[in-house]
Amino acid sequence: MIVLRRLLASMTAAGVACLLGAVPAAAAAPAAPAAEHHAVAPGAASAVGVSALSFSAKSVDATSGSATIDLDWTMTSSNPNASGFGGDIHLRRMNPKTGAYLGTELAVDFDSQGSPSGGVTVGSGATPASTTYTWTVAVPQYGATTKTTWAVSEIRGADGAGDSIDWTAPQLSAFPRTFTAKTTADQGTPSLDQIALAQGTQATVYEAPGQGATLSYRLDSQESRSGVYGGTVVITGPDGRTARGSFAIGWDWSEGYQGCGYIDWMQRQVLDCAVTVPLPAGLPEGDWKATEVDLTSNAGVTHAYTGLTGAAVHVTSDSVLSATGFAFTPGQIDSWHSPVPTAQLSLRPSGAVGGVSSVQLTNWGNNANECTQLSTTPTVQDDGTITVPVRGLRGQFSCQLTGVIITDGHGDQAVYGSSLGAPDIDATLTNIPDTVLPTVDTVTVTPDTIAAGDTQTSIRLTIDVSASTAGVNALDLYLVDASGHATSIQFGGVPVTFSGPIDEYFTLPEGTAPGQYTIGFRLQDQGYKTVSYGLPGSGSGSQPTPGGPVTLTVT
Repeated sequence: MIVLRRLLASMTAAGVACLLGAVPAAAAAPAAPAAEHHAVAPGAASAVGVSALSFSAKSVDATSGSATIDLDWTMTSSNPNASGFGGDIHLRRMNPKTGAYLGTELAVDFDSQGSPSGGVTVGSGATPASTTYTWTVAVPQYGATTKTTWAVSEIRGADGAGDSIDWTAPQLSAFPRTFTAKTTADQGTPSLDQIALAQGTQATVYEAPGQGATLSYRLDSQESRSGVYGGTVVITGPDGRTARGSFAIGWDWSEGYQGCGYIDWMQRQVLDCAVTVPLPAGLPEGDWKATEVDLTSNAGVTHAYTGLTGAAVHVTSDSVLSATGFAFTPGQIDSWHSPVPTAQLSLRPSGAVGGVSSVQLTNWGNNANECTQLSTTPTVQDDGTITVPVRGLRGQFSCQLTGVIITDGHGDQAVYGSSLGAPDIDATLTNIPDTVLPTVDTVTVTPDTIAAGDTQTSIRLTIDVSASTAGVNALDLYLVDASGHATSIQFGGVPVTFSGPIDEYFTLPEGTAPGQYTIGFRLQDQGYKTVSYGLPGSGSGSQPTPGGPVTLTVT
């Protein structure tokens, strides 16, 4: 498989593109088979070619569901540096009169070593310049009628020396590339088990001027016989205008069957199938909703599902309803205290019919969980602006508004913000900066003398702090001996204190030797900034304790 990937990687981007997008139209009618089936097909510009291709039989009875047929082909290269072949080969159901293909291809990889798991083997006498392959194909039981024509629709291959081919009907028609199968007619149609807007799709979508918009859907479908091939989602908007987006299940050399979410190996079930519907630029504003889904089986039978009841999406270019002057008032709030005060998002609407009924803030950028909208119902101010209340989390936060949906009494909408692909909003709500750190006024300890080995008596340390921006919410205590060695006593949270006394209780650590000790500590505020007092070492950044060291004598 490593060899195969290296060879395929040398092919052109067009050669390795998988089948996605619209359900394919009818292919060109095949040319008449060449009289000499072992001649190199015409039109080859590469040193690589196919010198032979044929099936082991002209027809097969597949009605039992267990029929197989062998496909033999020979890859050749005139490049003296050829190092062996790699590529893939495809079979499609074909209308023998028009050459149009039906349904998803059967496909398999091949390389110089063969791919036994895919049913491909390498013939004897293989060389780097000429290799014959045999693919034992499991022929599907079901077709559009009791007779199905299968054709080799594409061969892609490379020789490891930079030469490659991507042959389709014009080249392959020089060979007997078809066989017929007696099949069980499948007139069943794929079911439509679900059609819904893709997760994350907003109820309102912005149409950038001159760029149009896209809507994304997910659907589930099943077809128990021939399997699901593809389909089209039709959406209807203002004035009955329609738009379409299609999918088709195809085969990719690196990923297998692709193009539609989860696909089981016979395409009998597809789940979470993604379908994108593009909308052209310049459409009138209004609601669009899925009104029809056309699903096609691998047997070529299509059924149109109508009368759908899914949610509508409002598409707007902000040309009817619009707004300016987005701003938070105030732009900074004191979120360190509780309760956190409320701020107002203000904006000035234009073109609103029946007033503005709702202002929905949909996204706060990278800090989506730090700010909350308290109401979507706006308040009209004396100056004509409207406001809705918001609040930040307690503590450090910064919320940049990146999504707003505005709705008026007539149902028209306007959207703003990068998260909606709409014009940016220059509005950010933050807390006041944590600039004033806690300051210690006095420190006392009671009792200040304790017996060695007394690990039961509760000792109270009282620290009086002055007003700070964020308040103290954590305290670490240390016992410092005469040599300047600091031992941690305890650490953890304390009740948030902006000014006044902080009482912390501790007991003498077990094994503390008699002597005179000082107490050092570190305070942390809600913004995670710290100040230290009475800790040893010039590099600690610790300040002297006000009033002198706090001593604890152990007797």
